[in-house]
Amino acid sequence: MFSISRFCLLWQICSATVTLPHSAKHQAAAAHAIVRDVAIIGGGATGTYAAIRLQEDFNKSVVVIEKERDLGGHTNTYHDPISKTTVELGVVAFHDLPVVTKFFARFDIPLVKFFFNYTLKNVNFRNGHPVGELESHKSTLGMFADYSEQLQRFKSLEEGYVFPASVPEDLVRPFEHFARIHNLTALIPRIWTIDQGVGDLLQLPTLYVLKSFGPEMLRSLSSGFWTTKRRNNHELYERAFQRLKTTNSVHVNSVVESMNRDIPGRYGKMVVSTPFGRKVVRAKQFLFTIPPTLETLTGFDLDRYEKNLFSAFQYMDYSTGLIRGAPIPRGTTMCNKIPDPHVYFLPRLPTVYTLGPTHQPSFLTDVKFGSNTSSMTEQQVRERIISDSSRALPGNPDLELVAYASHKPYELRVSSDLIRDGFYQELNGLQGLRRSYWTGAAWHAHDSGLLWNFTEGILSRMQRDWS
Repeated sequence: MFSISRFCLLWQICSATVTLPHSAKHQAAAAHAIVRDVAIIGGGATGTYAAIRLQEDFNKSVVVIEKERDLGGHTNTYHDPISKTTVELGVVAFHDLPVVTKFFARFDIPLVKFFFNYTLKNVNFRNGHPVGELESHKSTLGMFADYSEQLQRFKSLEEGYVFPASVPEDLVRPFEHFARIHNLTALIPRIWTIDQGVGDLLQLPTLYVLKSFGPEMLRSLSSGFWTTKRRNNHELYERAFQRLKTTNSVHVNSVVESMNRDIPGRYGKMVVSTPFGRKVVRAKQFLFTIPPTLETLTGFDLDRYEKNLFSAFQYMDYSTGLIRGAPIPRGTTMCNKIPDPHVYFLPRLPTVYTLGPTHQPSFLTDVKFGSNTSSMTEQQVRERIISDSSRALPGNPDLELVAYASHKPYELRVSSDLIRDGFYQELNGLQGLRRSYWTGAAWHAHDSGLLWNFTEGILSRMQRDWS
């Protein structure tokens, strides 16, 4: 997707002439080591934001290591060859926060207000039968006043996973119990529809619902979100890539092979596999922005303390897609429900959450899919999306999944017992240890604007440690 930098071309030419044994290759790579103030592992929303801020505003040298072919993480913009327009496959909109407007303005990308104005049509996706009455977006908003009061009880959650060491029981009880106690059960089907991807909403510890569906979400649902005027949210990351590329500060299609953060002296070290050979990176600080699971951190020099924490995480398999040939009315979102009030009309996962309109409804329909298990293959998810969607639609039309994105590992969480035992206090205690700092959704929320705000705090912590 992006052109190759001159630096990478020179490295490729040099690498092509090397026919040394494995140990000698490492010695040769070390002679051409990349030396930086900060090495950033992961080029999603937080990694890209941190790289730009560190390089342009803190005057720090950086290198971003990203395993995918481009930056942006969950931000995926699909270029439709038929309608010749773009449709958002991942991140659709951003909260109206100063950090958001400033970051887009940095790249001269105009924003426009975006509202989720829709009518919900509840349908049993097993057979296409309607379930209950149509619901309007505005009528749903009016139900959240009491929920907002509960959010105000835990305002520190807007800063991250911040709460007293003696954890309030309301945060760890299953959300269904929390909703019963506080007379919020009518909201359960609405939250499930709007806040897709959280998993088993009824049994989920309330902490994760309050984090995912927090005050900024309520404000934005009422006053509007931001989205890009050119309908291309990924443009932000394309422009950021170009800036980082000019200073040889980004490597895509690259993975960390090994790491040593405990070397005496000023620098830690890692070996990175890139399309142009191995590279040795020496850095004073490491900023991790990828999901901290043992699978994603394979090859990293995790100590026993880090391993114990990260091995506790469970997560969702959340996928998004665009379907061609799905006839749904303009302005209508079909929501998957079952005719069983005892479970608040919520279907079991894995299943499709919704079929929704895009700004090209005659061409493409948006689909969201979730699973509590990570054992499904991509092919199984794709087939399930098509089968669920086809059964939900009149006449069972032939559908084509023209775009697909997997967002797992999504919504990392731990058990209520671990939350009570101080898991998040220990997790937050990792900041600054072993030359390392941590940001990303596991440390706050799956939300670009909120993560940029959170990352500002991490950058301030890193700045204090420079002196």
